[in-house]
Amino acid sequence: MIYEILPNEYVFRFEIPLDASLHKVWKYVSDTDRVNQFLGEPSIEYEDMPDERGGSNKEGTQKNTGFTLKFKEVAPEWVDEKYFQIVREHIAGPLKRFIHRIDLTQKNEMIILKNTIRVILRWKLLAPINVAKFHLDVIPRYKKYYKDIENLPYNEYNLGTTQIQKPIKPEELTSLLHKFSLISHNDILCNQVATFLLKSQDLDLLKIRPYRLAAIWKENKKEVLEFFLRGTKEGYFDMNWDVLCPSCRGAKASSSSLREMKTQVHCPSCNIDYEADFDKSVELTFTPNPTIKQVLGGIYCASGPGSTPHVKLQVRVQPNEKQNSEYRLLPGIYKLYSLQTKGILDLNVDSLGEDIETISYDGTKNEKLHILPGTKKFLFSNLDSEGEVIVRLEHAVWLENIVTASEVTSKHEFRELFSSEVLRPGEEIGVKSLSILFTDLKGSTEFYNTKGDAFAYRAVSNHFEILIRNITKYDGAIVKTIGDAIMGIFLLPVNAVLYAIQIQKEIKELNQREYGENVIILKIGIHSGPVLAVNQNDKLDYFGKTVNLAARVEGKCKGGDIVITRTLYENEKVKELIQKEKIQIEIFESNLKGFEESSELVRLVLLR
Repeated sequence: MIYEILPNEYVFRFEIPLDASLHKVWKYVSDTDRVNQFLGEPSIEYEDMPDERGGSNKEGTQKNTGFTLKFKEVAPEWVDEKYFQIVREHIAGPLKRFIHRIDLTQKNEMIILKNTIRVILRWKLLAPINVAKFHLDVIPRYKKYYKDIENLPYNEYNLGTTQIQKPIKPEELTSLLHKFSLISHNDILCNQVATFLLKSQDLDLLKIRPYRLAAIWKENKKEVLEFFLRGTKEGYFDMNWDVLCPSCRGAKASSSSLREMKTQVHCPSCNIDYEADFDKSVELTFTPNPTIKQVLGGIYCASGPGSTPHVKLQVRVQPNEKQNSEYRLLPGIYKLYSLQTKGILDLNVDSLGEDIETISYDGTKNEKLHILPGTKKFLFSNLDSEGEVIVRLEHAVWLENIVTASEVTSKHEFRELFSSEVLRPGEEIGVKSLSILFTDLKGSTEFYNTKGDAFAYRAVSNHFEILIRNITKYDGAIVKTIGDAIMGIFLLPVNAVLYAIQIQKEIKELNQREYGENVIILKIGIHSGPVLAVNQNDKLDYFGKTVNLAARVEGKCKGGDIVITRTLYENEKVKELIQKEKIQIEIFESNLKGFEESSELVRLVLLR
């Protein structure tokens, strides 16, 4: 909404041309939390006040220049890469109202940044001092910061405005490099992590995302994650299990271990309840241990668009009013909704959609539109006569480059280093998709009887060595051994099949090299689907129909083969893999114990 300029309002405006891309400028100016810290503003204590109509209102307290400022921070408004406006209605302190607005426009090859600050003072006696402060201190700091954007580092996964600001003391770098050399032989990675820790501000270190660092440094993301896992085991880092809100994507519950993690969470900002989801909403991040570096928290602005980059547009519409906006939709899935209404408008944007120029939303019903990409006009209507509605356009993508709980707990390295990382007894968390693999030796009892215990023990040990050695290559983990069998898990179905193929190849080579005959005959069964993560005997285990079916599938092996379900076979990447390998395929139906309907299975037999 547009606030009318009042007679008693002080307005501070300036424009500055920037030689940088619109995308880069927006990323730096919209991250108001980091901007305010960078400019030396004091931190703010926030409290979310639930709104019975939906969502919440934020109340903030800040100590600044000897005064205690208390204010209500109304919902900010923005259109991605165009403008944002933050409004604070002050309850206590020298101000009555503070409005900060940024507008960006493209002119030739330059970005024109228009900065507007509007202030209503509570105490007119202090007006000369406040006006002087803005002219001599606040405005110059903003101008310098905006101009510096031209030279600040940029890439798709930039760490934030505070990146690389602190000078490095050589003795501190040497000390860190010595410690990190104990957990990694990659000297370049050790130096990158040590430099990052020493140069970065606290906001960059509170939630370290290994995959984001890997993208910036162009390092192997698996190696970077393992670096932080091993570093945590050595006491250099602490783990954070964050349960993210599905709406604002903020971490509304955080714990240092899975055992302490809450599975039922309330987001006070969005005023909604939600459950922890291993696939999406539970993220693993890292913080330096205080023995390495003392990191202090703090919030400097909770409402800027940089806090929720997936929300591309947010506007406030007053009772019985309408508001127009404009935004360029790229191909993808979008959701238009309001926390104060029930209706959701789903937008599927691609080259096959309809040519629609104006999109209307009043929040009264659920609708779906299939439209062409391009600049669209939005018409928002508030049919409520009692209160405003806050409308959001959300790009339906999850956070990029995050380490989810389902991914990290399915890695062998994690389970080896943190075998005690389990859920609370009796706690269950759903995993939407996991590939379960079971192996077993054919005729193992007869094998021991005919070959003798010593020979059989060595052969079985050699087979286990192959199983364990290869599990990390394909980003899997062994959940448990059951006699001569194992239960393995993989996040990606194709990795489970790759692993099974490699195992059968190496078992065949072992038989030819060591025994001259098929002494070890291995059966492997795989199925993918939803599972429940649970605490079983103080180990992270998995249960459910998918696990039971995978175990039954293994029972249909003849020996030396791999049996998978038809649904797994139809996975695009699995099918491509099978076509590349020299594999004989047999599709058959079978009744599996405990399952009423017959199952269609696929037997894979290696031809070389």
